[in-house]
Amino acid sequence: MSFGAVRRWLWLMVVGLSTAATSSHGADFNALADSQYVAAYGQFRVLQDAILTKREGDAKRAGESCVTTLDALLKRQPKSFEGLALQSACYGYLANLGGMAAIRNGSRSGKSIEAALALAPKSPRVVLIDGFGLYFRPKFVGGDKIKGCARLQEATQIFDANNSGRTNSASNSSLDWGAAEAHYWSGRCARDAGDVTTARAEFEKALSIDPTLAAAKRALGR
Repeated sequence: MSFGAVRRWLWLMVVGLSTAATSSHGADFNALADSQYVAAYGQFRVLQDAILTKREGDAKRAGESCVTTLDALLKRQPKSFEGLALQSACYGYLANLGGMAAIRNGSRSGKSIEAALALAPKSPRVVLIDGFGLYFRPKFVGGDKIKGCARLQEATQIFDANNSGRTNSASNSSLDWGAAEAHYWSGRCARDAGDVTTARAEFEKALSIDPTLAAAKRALGR
């Protein structure tokens, strides 16, 4: 997905959020939280794209917007494991940008994923983002690439099982994402281990699920 396309999609999500905010009870309350989650995911994709293309300023703004949007969601639904997990991912990316806030963002990332795991330890997106954290976190604060890859492969297996059974990934959001990312990261882990054939197959699988996944395209030289 191009940066421009993500920005246009995010604008539509914000419009949807504003519309949902005009309602106040029952299903409308849940619709507001869901719109906030979708908006935060759009910001997460902008963050990923900006990091991939080395636009640090855009990445920082998108990451901060992501965590702020999810703060608002979690005030309404403090047990939203999807919100907690996605917030952990955004804090984690912000931590990897470095700077004075890196330690604080890393700590917040860890606390968010711990809370998500306590609520939904087998949610594929929670497992996926736990794997991200283990893969990228420095060793001195508990990072472990081997354990991270094991978690990423576990997430891939859960996504595949859910898709074959046509179930909704135990999600508390209408937005279903993560399967493509899980296959991409399984591919990265295979590449790290020197298994080029498996890596390529995983990258291809990621693109078959989400043809806009820029990281998978780059991994395949497209």
